[in-house]
Amino acid sequence: MGEEYEVFIKSSVRGYHAYFVDAPVTIGEVLACEREDNNAHDKYAIAVKNEAQLLVGHVPRELSKIFSRFLADYGDIEAECIGVRYNRGEGKGLEIPVDYRLTGNSNYLEKLVTSLNKREPTCHLDISNIRKCQI
Repeated sequence: MGEEYEVFIKSSVRGYHAYFVDAPVTIGEVLACEREDNNAHDKYAIAVKNEAQLLVGHVPRELSKIFSRFLADYGDIEAECIGVRYNRGEGKGLEIPVDYRLTGNSNYLEKLVTSLNKREPTCHLDISNIRKCQI
């Protein structure tokens, strides 16, 4: 296997209003991201779980298709909580601000970032440069 690379994407975890009582999240906590193939609302849904493996919400729909393909094809995604929960008032409920860390092949990450940058004006994403994984 070749060298591993990473990219960071600031976004949020959505749907926290449905889980925060049973699945608390603290700033700095690293959350696991995994495909949720049986989700009736989004066939590309990515579940986000806390360290106790309790569901805390989902990756925003604008990112779920790209993230789902990335997880299925090659790579790992984790999310670090970077702030307190909030509600933007756009009908999306409580969200948790996170920094998604995608780890994988540099070529695949470059294609993924290019695809996200095409959507960026509507998604309001903050995407880092791709770099070698830090040990």
